[in-house]
Amino acid sequence: MTVRDPIVLDSDPGIDDAVALQYLLGTGRWDLRAYTSVGGNLPVEQTYRNARALARALRIDTDVPVHRGAGRPLTRLPYTAAAHFHGPAGLGHETLPDSTAAHPTESSAQALLRLSREHEGELTVCATGPLTNVAIALLEDPAFARRVKKFVFMGGNAQVPGNITPVAEFNMWADPDAAEVVLSSGIPFTMVDLDASHRWLFGPADLAALEAAGEGAALAARLLRVYIDSYRRHGGGDTCPLHDPLAVGVCADESFVTLAEGAVVVECASELTRGQTVFVPSAAQRNYYTESPALTARTRHTGRVALGPGPRDFTKDFVTTLPQWPAVG
Repeated sequence: MTVRDPIVLDSDPGIDDAVALQYLLGTGRWDLRAYTSVGGNLPVEQTYRNARALARALRIDTDVPVHRGAGRPLTRLPYTAAAHFHGPAGLGHETLPDSTAAHPTESSAQALLRLSREHEGELTVCATGPLTNVAIALLEDPAFARRVKKFVFMGGNAQVPGNITPVAEFNMWADPDAAEVVLSSGIPFTMVDLDASHRWLFGPADLAALEAAGEGAALAARLLRVYIDSYRRHGGGDTCPLHDPLAVGVCADESFVTLAEGAVVVECASELTRGQTVFVPSAAQRNYYTESPALTARTRHTGRVALGPGPRDFTKDFVTTLPQWPAVG
């Protein structure tokens, strides 16, 4: 029997979060220990309900607990959510029934802490929404950073423009203070950013392949059709990026992206550049911020950053893998 590695998916569903969950299950690679929700694309009450409904649709709600997470940024007023992009309830035109599973008493952050202790040195955490839950876990117990084997998150932009402001990606902009707590903690992070996700696109031929894959892929196909339409309305043409599924893919196979080592510092002070992720490469041939001892010390906390696509075709893998775990109607 193949031993599957433990993982937590921390998410704010969200269309691409929804198909990321189905793709994760389709890989057969992971032992999903919890599905933790956070406010982001929609307010947390809706993302929590969506997470429960998706767990039911994907037939995991009797085995995988769904936790309610943080409902606002660490230090800021709640922001305008992205319902205009993901649909009024966050899942396109779908109205999925809620799970009948019990509501866990643990919050998302509490579940992350408990599982990091139960699976110390083994747990992968994949975050596809704002990093508020992960930051709360770290603020409560900084040792969380060393207990986690791998932390992969979708967010940020190293060398390309942002998607919520000219310089910021949505997840980082939504809670920049949380992102800075996480990325300065020493946690072994891999940032799957717009530099990479905007290069793995899902288009009409891929949609046709999912639609032909049978009833088990029909929900994902409907969601992705809405997602493509949203990108078309916002000038994206006839394709959509696979942001959140790519982060899940990188948890198991880094050949989907091209990685570089370095520090990532998040702008928290300026509204003009709120959430900007400044990448300071370890391989740079010069020393940055020498006039600022605090910034010099901060840049010693390094991780890995996706600077573009890798040699393996992620879109192809996504389209063939997702139907391996059929959803119910």
